[in-house]
Amino acid sequence: MKNSIPLSQKILIFIGFCLPEIGYKFSYSQMLKIFADFYGINYSIKTLRKEFSNLKKAGLITAAFRYRKKIPALTRGGRLKIIPRLPHKKFDPWDSKWRMVIFSIPEPERKYRLTLQQKLSDLSFQKIQKGVYISPHPLLRTISRTATELGIRQNLTLIEADKIDRERVAIQKIWNLSEINQQYRNFIHQAQKLKPKKFWPLSAKQLEQKFSQIYQQDPHLPADLLPKDWQANRAYRIYKKIATSY
Repeated sequence: MKNSIPLSQKILIFIGFCLPEIGYKFSYSQMLKIFADFYGINYSIKTLRKEFSNLKKAGLITAAFRYRKKIPALTRGGRLKIIPRLPHKKFDPWDSKWRMVIFSIPEPERKYRLTLQQKLSDLSFQKIQKGVYISPHPLLRTISRTATELGIRQNLTLIEADKIDRERVAIQKIWNLSEINQQYRNFIHQAQKLKPKKFWPLSAKQLEQKFSQIYQQDPHLPADLLPKDWQANRAYRIYKKIATSY
């Protein structure tokens, strides 16, 4: 499985969920060996100590005692840091209308353009071409408010339309739904193939992250616009099962 979890997260996961599997006999060298075996990465003691120091300064790790032996433990903040969570993308039922944002923002205002583009992406607007984004969700007021706060509202044109030409074909192409659906299938296959084993939380967190990345790409379109074999709900059920498995 592709490893993209930062070392700080790996440490928090290990301390939060894996210490019982080594009888709470914690040492840096033992953690390094486990990470090398599990992730195929050989971190140095120096790197590990530095990450521990940073996590302690950030208030995510503290010290605890078990049978009079000092061991690392997560603070409340540390536990919250590794709780499974997905971006909030719940929208009202579709009203069969389309929202379009068109903008041309001068280069001196580039930082505001980038902020607007990130906001559009976060809200599942999809880029059709340069300066043109589309969404089925009623979020034009949100975009207008954001643009006003950035001082670029005059550079935006907001449109609400009832129809898109060759709608279903256009939607499939604009959002590349076949690719997203294939990613959901790959996640399902990978999750079903990987069985719980020693240090399972390390594997579970990687699967959770993989699903989260796909979920972020998913435009969460109305069911009427999705392929008949859309795998998102099945993948989500598997994700929830993984997130409560340790």
